[in-house]
Amino acid sequence: MTKKDLIGRVVSVLQNNGVSKKISTPKQVFHISDDEGNQKDFVVRKTDKEVSFNSSDVAFILDACLLVVEDAIKHGEEVTLHGFGTLGLHHRAARKTKKIGTDEWVDIQARYVPKFVSGNNLKLAAKLYELSLLDSPSDKDGE
Repeated sequence: MTKKDLIGRVVSVLQNNGVSKKISTPKQVFHISDDEGNQKDFVVRKTDKEVSFNSSDVAFILDACLLVVEDAIKHGEEVTLHGFGTLGLHHRAARKTKKIGTDEWVDIQARYVPKFVSGNNLKLAAKLYELSLLDSPSDKDGE
């Protein structure tokens, strides 16, 4: 799934669940005068409207979330999303390996690599997908 597909799905979930954002318009005063010099002030009160989230709203939110996760990783922090998983760093120790084709030993320096540990909800989703594959009819009979 691409980022665009993810944003589209999030927008549809928000719309299906009736999630909307409130938009307020400030109070406005209109000063109207006629040819005779009479003036009248009209006040339009503040109103609140419910507006659905659109793709650009969700894209901004997703980009902001990804930037926060990247910033946390840059500072060595873990990011835990309950039920989804934990994003963090893992220290990979220095090691030696053979270069392919030359049998020459090469030293690889120690470094930090990104690590993801899946949460229970994500593990359950994977298990449900596996079970759905087992329940689907097989094409062994040439159907």
